[in-house]
Amino acid sequence: MSIVLFGALGLAIDGAQMFAQRQMAQAAADAAAQAGIMSIFTGTNITSPYPFGALPSASSVCTAADARTPCIYARNNGFGGTAADTVTLSFPAAVSGVMLSPLVTVPAITVTVSRTLNTGLIQFVGAAATSSITAKATAGIVHSVSPTCVYVLQTTAQDSFDAGVASTVAINGCGIAVNSSDHDAVNISARSTVTSSAFTVVGRAVITSGATATPAPVTVPTAVADPLLALPSPTVGGCDFTNYAPAMGNWTLNPGTYCGTGITIGAGSTATFNPGTYIINGGAVTLNGGSTSTGNGVMFYLTAPPPYTPAVNISSGASATFSAPTSGPYMGVAFYQDRSSPQSSGGGTFWGGAPMQITGTLYFPTATVQFSNGASVANYSTAIVAMRVRFKNGSSIKYDPTGLLTGLFGKAVALLQ
Repeated sequence: MSIVLFGALGLAIDGAQMFAQRQMAQAAADAAAQAGIMSIFTGTNITSPYPFGALPSASSVCTAADARTPCIYARNNGFGGTAADTVTLSFPAAVSGVMLSPLVTVPAITVTVSRTLNTGLIQFVGAAATSSITAKATAGIVHSVSPTCVYVLQTTAQDSFDAGVASTVAINGCGIAVNSSDHDAVNISARSTVTSSAFTVVGRAVITSGATATPAPVTVPTAVADPLLALPSPTVGGCDFTNYAPAMGNWTLNPGTYCGTGITIGAGSTATFNPGTYIINGGAVTLNGGSTSTGNGVMFYLTAPPPYTPAVNISSGASATFSAPTSGPYMGVAFYQDRSSPQSSGGGTFWGGAPMQITGTLYFPTATVQFSNGASVANYSTAIVAMRVRFKNGSSIKYDPTGLLTGLFGKAVALLQ
C-alpha cells in the first residue's frame, strides 16, 4: 500500500511540474512566434536590435545566445538558454483554414519549444528518469478582402447613391455601403433594379414604385471608413506635356505630368498608354466616342491648380480598356482623384458602355462617379470609392475575391495556432 501511495504522490508532483512547464512553454512559443512575425510585418527583421538578417526560408534551431528576434523572446520567457531546451523556427508557406498574405515573402512562422525534464519521486515506481514537454505556436500575416466594392462616402447629402430611371445595376458578389444619413440618402428610380450581396445605408433608402433592390437596403448606425484613406498622393512635378490632344491616328502615351487641358483622345484615334502613373495637373482625361484607348498597369492621378477641376470623361461609344498596377503603392487603383480637391469638383463620368472595361478601383473621395458599362459581366473587376455614385442604364460590377485587382484588401498579424 505504501508503494502505491508513494507512486501516486510522485505522479501528482511530477504531473503538476509537467503541466506548469508545458503552460510556460506554450507562452514562450506564442511570444516568440508573435514577435517574429511582427518583426517581418514591420520590416524590422533586419534593422531591429535583434535581427533575423536576411528573410528566412528554411527551418533552424536557436542557439543559447541567438540574437534573432523569436529566439530572444523565447529566452525572455524562460526557454532556449540551456542544453535542456530546443527552440526550432520554421516558416510554413500555408496554414490550413487561413488566407495568408500573398504579398510577403515569409507569411508565417512556427516556433516549437521543447524541454527535457528530470523526473522526481515517480522514478521510484519504475518511471523514466527524464520526460519531455513540447509546445508549438504559429503566427502569420493574414490577408483580408473587403466584402464591399461600392463605397459612397458622402455623409449628409440626399441621393448620394442614385440609380437612374430604368437602370439595371448589378453589383456581382459584393456589397454597397452608403454613409449618408439623409432621409433620401439612396434613390432607386422607377423601373430600376439594383442587385448586390449586401446593401447598407446610414440614412433612408427611397425605392420608387416599380423599382426593386435585392437585398433591400438595411439601415446601420455608423458609416464605414474610407478603405483607401491611407493611400499616398504622388508627387506632382513639372509639366511633361501640355494640352495633349493628338490628331486622328495611332498614338503611344508615356507616364508623366499632363497639364493644361490634360489628355484628350478624339474620335478615330487609338491610344496606347504605357504602364506607370499619369498625373493630370489640370483639365481632364477625356476619351471621346469613337476612340480606342488601352493601358495595362496604369494609374491616373487627377489634381488641378485653381481654377481647374480634375475630371474623367469617358463618353458613350469610347472603347476603354484599362487595368491598374499589380504591385507598388497604387496596386489596384486605376483612377485617383486628389483628396484635397473641393467637394463636388470635377468627378468621373464613365459612360463608355460595353466597350469600357476597367480593372481596378475608381477612387474619387470628394467627387461624384457616374457609371454605365453595359449589363454583362466580363473578366475584369471594378470597384468604386467616391463621394457620390450614380448609375445609369446597364451597369455591372464584378467582385474581386482576392482584393489584389482593386486594392481593397488588408494585412494583419495574428496568432493562428
